Amino acid sequence: MIEFKPKLPLPFRLLNKVGDSLHRLNLPSVELSEEAVRNPAIKRTGLEDFGEQYHQEGLSRVLESAVEDANLHFIGRLIIQNAVKINLMKRLWLTEAVKHHTEIFQRPLRPPIIVIGLPRTGTTFLHRMLAADPANRAVPMWELMRPLPNSRTTCSWKGSATYRRYMAKSEIGLWPKLARDADRKRYFRPDLPDECMWLLNATFVSFGFWVLAPVYRYLEWYKKHDRFKSYMEYRQMLQVLQAVDPNRRLTLKAPAHTGSIDALLHAIPDALIIQIHRDPVTACNSFSSLLYTIHSAVSNKIDIKAMAFANLSFLANEIQRNIAARATLPNTIVDVHYDKLATEPIATVGDIYEHFGLRWSETFQDNLNSYVTSNPKGKHGDHNYDSATFGLTDAEISRQFEQYYKRFNITP
Repeated sequence: MIEFKPKLPLPFRLLNKVGDSLHRLNLPSVELSEEAVRNPAIKRTGLEDFGEQYHQEGLSRVLESAVEDANLHFIGRLIIQNAVKINLMKRLWLTEAVKHHTEIFQRPLRPPIIVIGLPRTGTTFLHRMLAADPANRAVPMWELMRPLPNSRTTCSWKGSATYRRYMAKSEIGLWPKLARDADRKRYFRPDLPDECMWLLNATFVSFGFWVLAPVYRYLEWYKKHDRFKSYMEYRQMLQVLQAVDPNRRLTLKAPAHTGSIDALLHAIPDALIIQIHRDPVTACNSFSSLLYTIHSAVSNKIDIKAMAFANLSFLANEIQRNIAARATLPNTIVDVHYDKLATEPIATVGDIYEHFGLRWSETFQDNLNSYVTSNPKGKHGDHNYDSATFGLTDAEISRQFEQYYKRFNITP
């Protein structure tokens, strides 16, 4: 049975003890207020214009939920505060770029490849296979975290990609130490391609904040909130990333897009979308297992059943949104079943390329063979989970996805 009160490594527990003591005594500690995140973002960038004000509600809600719902310890407060500050800095830099580098946003966006689907359905595996094509540019995690330079700095080092990579690596590098079993559940590193969901965090209308911490009320707000404006800014972020290497096609992935394809295709009508399908019972339990590990790195105590039920409710909602949107969209999305992807990965990629009319090269073939051979399932350790671990049953989960099973011919 997993623990409701997970233990961090000793050095982090000692740091939490000191930080939490300061917090209880009302001595200087880590605040999660708008002032505590906005002012440092302005100071560090030298900018003041955060762009469209629609982000304000999401910012307020994520901070409020972090304080009231997440039971954060000292390190958790530090991580969430830093994440919010970085995303406010992204907004400042994007607004500045839109004002002074109009040529970037006037160029047409080459149709990107975007992999979607429920979490834990093989989206990372497929994405990293697609990244093996030299014609594709899969964006590393460090660049997704810091996609724009600080154009106001007088220091060339601080304006460089090397500096941004250094800063992102220092921020991301803490996670494997805090979340000790994360690698066997979801292996990520700063230089590996990762989820473009992290770009959406700068809009403060993003599933990414629930991934970082158990912000229950923010998740409920996000489920019902309009996403069209946030995806227009997501498009602008992609234009920035395209400008770095305009000769290659951006190749992206994020399960977070699954319930937002109406907004995604409104912003990028010609996107090449691939949706992966897997039994939701397996996907939901695997996702809850992953989130337990991540939330354990920031919270004093995890309500395991509440977390799993929130995941189930949210993912069922996103699938319903997906099915409704797809009923009104042209049949351009490629559907891939997890079982075929797992057993015939290279043939699956071949089918995708044939559907979209993409060029297949010998170099890509060689790279694919190498990647698949060197990345077998369970490479970083076995990942075991079941419904009972999270206080649910298989039947309880599958009932929420009856229409999904039928619509995409998924076998339980």
